[in-house]
Amino acid sequence: MRNTARNLLLALGAAFVAYAIFGRYLVLPGYLESLERGSAPAGGLPADVSPWKIARYLLWAYAFKLGIYFIALGALSATAMKGKTLALYGSAGLFYIGVAYMPLPGPSALFGIGGAVMTVAIILIFLRVAAARDGSEAETPARLDLRFAAYFFFAMATYNLCPLLGTRCFALSPELMIKYDLQADAASFASHVLIELVLGWLFLLASHFLKAKKAATGN
Repeated sequence: MRNTARNLLLALGAAFVAYAIFGRYLVLPGYLESLERGSAPAGGLPADVSPWKIARYLLWAYAFKLGIYFIALGALSATAMKGKTLALYGSAGLFYIGVAYMPLPGPSALFGIGGAVMTVAIILIFLRVAAARDGSEAETPARLDLRFAAYFFFAMATYNLCPLLGTRCFALSPELMIKYDLQADAASFASHVLIELVLGWLFLLASHFLKAKKAATGN
């Protein structure tokens, strides 16, 4: 039963990721056309189109996040993780996806604070990894769970760089960003990327400071 659920979740996740990759060829032409007409609102949804096309666009916008979410749940469901812990991961993941595109301001102070937090976290992680280099520590499920969460947010940040820099906010083509009045959207995406990176580094840091068990040594 557990293997069946795992396979279904992995297959569902793979389908969403595939749509995230190839669905762009279905939705982006209409999105670009709406930008040219000046009919795409600040939220990014194409206007003056059928509900089906809007639903298709929304599905594509969330496809990568949902794909990684279901793949993560599928991978974890095949482990000895307790049901309550898996439910907690699932609920937290859904909450994140629900607010993943919430408009956010992009004040420079946010990036300064976020950069400082990540710098401290990176330095501490280097020190902890170096201290454990002698192999005296072994992993525990709790430490691996925290790292799993870190990798999830790193994956989300990696993906969000695509719409930030490319076809969505055009950060690499500022003349198009200005032309389509997408500066606020670009600032919001940048803030989400920063928050995801900070969360990723903090979860990774927490995994290194969580108590480890002694590695087994042979004679």
